[in-house]
Amino acid sequence: MSFGIFLSTGAAKFLKNLGKEDKSRIIENLKLLENGPFSLPYKKIKGRNNTYRIRSGDFRVVYSIHEKEIRVLKIGHRKGIYKKLSASFISFLFLALSISDV
Repeated sequence: MSFGIFLSTGAAKFLKNLGKEDKSRIIENLKLLENGPFSLPYKKIKGRNNTYRIRSGDFRVVYSIHEKEIRVLKIGHRKGIYKKLSASFISFLFLALSISDV
C-alpha cells in the first residue's frame, strides 16, 4: 500500500533551506512514510484531528493523513515547531511535489 507525500509550501521551503545532512535524513524518513503513515515511530498531536509527528534528528515532521495521501504540514526544529502550530495553521497551500523536487 503506497501513499502519496505532499508538502505544504512552508514545509517545502524549510526543507529546501536545510543543510545537506539534515535534509537527507528527513527525505529518507519521508520516503519511508510512503509505505504507510505509521511505518515509523510516531506520536499523535494532541488537540488536532488526524495529525501526527515523526522525529528526524533534532527536527520534527508534522503530517496529516487523508485517504491515500500524507500531507506534510510543517517541518521544523524540535524546540519551536509546536509553538507555530496554531488554529490558523489549517489554511495552507499544498504543492504536488515529489520528494526529489526538494
